[in-house]
Amino acid sequence: MVRQKEAKNAALLTAAVILLVSLTYVPDWPAVGVAEGCPLTARFVYPFFHASLLHAVVNAWCLICIVFLYDVSIWRLLTAYIVAVAVPGFLLSDVPTVGLSCVCYFLLGSLIFEVRRKLYFMSCMALYIAVGFLFPSVNALIHLYGYLAGLVVGLLNAPLSCFRIKR
Repeated sequence: MVRQKEAKNAALLTAAVILLVSLTYVPDWPAVGVAEGCPLTARFVYPFFHASLLHAVVNAWCLICIVFLYDVSIWRLLTAYIVAVAVPGFLLSDVPTVGLSCVCYFLLGSLIFEVRRKLYFMSCMALYIAVGFLFPSVNALIHLYGYLAGLVVGLLNAPLSCFRIKR
């Protein structure tokens, strides 16, 4: 219960920071966005900056929904942030990328073994990722990377059945 409370508090704080930061004017997007050859500081702050207030609201809402609806621990949140910060350079372009989407997609990918309707969930996620490839301003490769990394972590942490199947 304490871990869930920590994660919920962290999600609410992160959402508040994201919304406050989205209201500030950013004169130099390459300084805060992750891109090929970006400074190390940009890797750590890009999830908190968003291209618009709508982008920030959608990402903050997604984060809060995931944390409040599922058993997300503070450690899973930190792992999602580390995965987002460690995005491989070959997925980046010259245009800076900002947003919390990689963290959200990681969390969604790590939930696959906790949802009841797995096929429906996976179909929705495939659709969301595919739609991202249709818009030129969306870095869908980072979404795909976050989701696949979440799937791997979810698979590694999936509970194993201790019961034998009788034939």
